[in-house]
Amino acid sequence: MVTSARVSAGSTRSPRFNGGGSSVRRPTRSARLVERKVSATKGSRGVSIAFDNPLERGVAKQKKDATTEPPKLLTRVQELRLLSKLEEAGLLSAAEKAGVTLSTIEELGLLTKAEDLGLISAAVDRGTPGLLNAVALALFAAGPAAVYFLPEDTPTLVAVQAVVALVCVLGGSAAFGAATLLSKLQARTN
Repeated sequence: MVTSARVSAGSTRSPRFNGGGSSVRRPTRSARLVERKVSATKGSRGVSIAFDNPLERGVAKQKKDATTEPPKLLTRVQELRLLSKLEEAGLLSAAEKAGVTLSTIEELGLLTKAEDLGLISAAVDRGTPGLLNAVALALFAAGPAAVYFLPEDTPTLVAVQAVVALVCVLGGSAAFGAATLLSKLQARTN
């Protein structure tokens, strides 16, 4: 006996045998789901099957992750007593002696500029500390790379090497410090 090679995707019959009759059977629930999802286009080489996703039907629900809610930065600043630590370290009086006061920040519109540049929303984004760590590592690698790859033919190029290395080290340190500060501010409290 030879079985026929073609069975249509929507068929509920078993393959026909030459010389035998055909029997009709009822498809199972999973077969009906697969039948619904099976699609073949004219000229395609085969049948593509899209599997049934229970999340689409609402059968299974995903757990809400605590990382999706934005961190409460001001609450963490209060819990860590950061402003008191700044005052004890004398940084606020040093900033005032340098001419940086709240009225100067207001006059210059620094908070508005920071908001326009997206710095305030970046502080709340949970991906920012990882991005800042990546920038820090890239800068830490770029400093020695510049010293290695730039030729030392003239004193000007040696000065360029020193400046690039210094900027990379300072920028990498600032990025690493900012990433550490943001990760501590975004940490969840119990």
